[in-house]
Amino acid sequence: MSQAAANVLRNLGLRALDQDDLKTAEQHMRAAIAIWPQAPILHLELGQILERQAQTNQATRSYFRAITKAREKGIWLDLTRLPPGLAELVEHAMDYVRQNRPEVLHAILQPMVDEFGAVALKRVRQALDIFLEIDPSKPTNSLQRPLFLYIPGLRDQPYWSAQEFEWVKLALELRPQIIEEAKAVLERRESVVPFLQAGPGESLDGYIASSSEHQARWDAHFFYRHGERFDQHLADSPATAKLLAAINSVQINAHAPEICFSILAPNTTILPHTGVTNARLVAHLPLILPGECALRVAGETREWREDEVLIFDDTFEHEAWNRSDDVRVILLMDTWHPDLSAVEKVAIKHLVEEIGIFNRG
Repeated sequence: MSQAAANVLRNLGLRALDQDDLKTAEQHMRAAIAIWPQAPILHLELGQILERQAQTNQATRSYFRAITKAREKGIWLDLTRLPPGLAELVEHAMDYVRQNRPEVLHAILQPMVDEFGAVALKRVRQALDIFLEIDPSKPTNSLQRPLFLYIPGLRDQPYWSAQEFEWVKLALELRPQIIEEAKAVLERRESVVPFLQAGPGESLDGYIASSSEHQARWDAHFFYRHGERFDQHLADSPATAKLLAAINSVQINAHAPEICFSILAPNTTILPHTGVTNARLVAHLPLILPGECALRVAGETREWREDEVLIFDDTFEHEAWNRSDDVRVILLMDTWHPDLSAVEKVAIKHLVEEIGIFNRG
């Protein structure tokens, strides 16, 4: 169906709204969104309909989705340039979200607070307030800059001793078999995809760079991506699958883990960047090391070594490079921060999943 069909449904919804038939208006507007989900105006008007029905939670989500989609399109940024009626509704939506979003998101954690107590959830609740910019707390180290969720009170060190993690011994034992599995992937290549995905009109220039005339490439063979499990890839690499079953990876629907054979092309640098949350740590099991390859975290450079798993907090600014003429391969994994309790892990999983649902509308 086309955008024209969505507009027909929108007009039917607005007519029902004018007649104060709010249920019918909602049905038509949701049907229009199903056809044309990228249209900010539809989410904005659905928010208006839901607000009039006193559905505060759903109205907040719809208004937030409208504002987010508009920003993605670069519209509604200057309210003075909008028609008066639209400007008033957009401004109202922004105020409504500012007023109600904290309550909506705090309600996500409340059942766990009721069950386990405020003390057990203190750090996660504070993390949410920091995310909402209610709490101004920031990491004590200026090089630690999580892009999404900062959990206060966790040890904040760039590199971690592998001795803290029981699964590291198994990783080194399985390493020879995992190397052979990685070589088989490199030989086939059909499952290898770019690690970074650029959208229309976007460039990867700020993420990777080449130190030669050859194109910079950072590829991956994924076992998990954004939480999605690649069953066939795991079946094809039983030693890797055995290791991944033993690590305490971060399992968050639609978000984590992200585990892969990370394949860095010759003369390629992954430019400085930071990760999304200090709730997790990143682990590298080195597989194919051609030399002149290293990782720098918070200004400290370490080379990958065959007998060592490198574990670091990727919310510290970090970069990696392969300055050799051959490919470099590691098994990239994640694991929960060891300072988190079992209750906190469940709470973070639930919170992040629900924030994702909230943001998607």
